[in-house]
Amino acid sequence: MEMTAVRIRRLSARPIASLAASAGLLMAGLAAAAPAAAPAPGAQQAAPLYGVEMIVFRAASIGATEDWSAVPVARGFGSSANRGGPTPLVLRVLPASDYRLGAVESALRTSGAWRPIAHAAWIQSAANWGTHVGIPLSDLGIDVPGLSGMVYLERAPIYLHLGFDVTLDAGATYTIKDMRSVRYNDRQYFDHPAFGIIAVVTPIKHTDGASTR
Repeated sequence: MEMTAVRIRRLSARPIASLAASAGLLMAGLAAAAPAAAPAPGAQQAAPLYGVEMIVFRAASIGATEDWSAVPVARGFGSSANRGGPTPLVLRVLPASDYRLGAVESALRTSGAWRPIAHAAWIQSAANWGTHVGIPLSDLGIDVPGLSGMVYLERAPIYLHLGFDVTLDAGATYTIKDMRSVRYNDRQYFDHPAFGIIAVVTPIKHTDGASTR
């Protein structure tokens, strides 16, 4: 899918406003939700937290000459190296004032080629790589008729992986099912001819100033 009609500026590296200030309260909620465990020797490291933001948009018009409803191969979902582990938790759904992709949404809206249909940002913990335990769109405050699916954020020893299994029912059924390794603050584009997802992941700093990785 070509996006030449849309000019999207490089995201700045500034942290999401107010996230660091509230990280202490968020970590308290995460600790309360986690199962009790025997204390490890020495100081325990706080679980990493991540800010995730996504825009879902659809083509303004979908041609009838191509079958775009075919379900794609589930890229990146084949690993099962580390089943089990913590369930990902959404600690806070962020208000629009904390969005980083506002300019991207505006560019899509004014292009005439694309129509944004959902925009959300939130703070969450990550599942283990290969667990494939996702978060429903409804848990992120996304309630769009015909749009459903899951968001996956998984942490491997070296890489962080972001994935989507999202379906849009708009006369026909269109699906994006893709997971990939991501870098912090880099915009990710999940492609489909009929609709798409733009997302970014940001590490959240704890109150002690240590950045999660």
